[in-house]
Amino acid sequence: MTFLEELRKENIQAMKDKDTLKKGVYSLLISAINLAEKEKGEPLTKEEALKFVQREVKQAKETLDLTPKDRTELIEESKKKIELLESYLPKQLSVEELEKEIQVFLAEHSLEPIKKNQGEITKGLMAKLQGATDGKSINMALSKILK
Repeated sequence: MTFLEELRKENIQAMKDKDTLKKGVYSLLISAINLAEKEKGEPLTKEEALKFVQREVKQAKETLDLTPKDRTELIEESKKKIELLESYLPKQLSVEELEKEIQVFLAEHSLEPIKKNQGEITKGLMAKLQGATDGKSINMALSKILK
């Protein structure tokens, strides 16, 4: 079963359960993945489809950050949406794990831990850790390591 088929199945169940939050999330992902598949001309791999999930998580977190603190119902809805979306992603790396990955990457590629190399390190780690972290987390970990 492809990731898209899995989402469609979950969407049908959400409709049966009358769960509007899940239905909205699944519908959004299904339409984005469908469009990407039409543009590509073939089904997406699970890794390619997970990029859309990551993008939605990022947008939901940004929405949560911008939501006024007195709008508790919107905050709760955003948290539930993030939790639902993250359940489809691989386990996200902690800051400590990410720092270890950076050290390993620096050693493997014989790079010095200086700001000048930040772009190359970020690009390499994003490819290597696809789905397990995001660019913001990598940059935060790099800021602790790079001089």
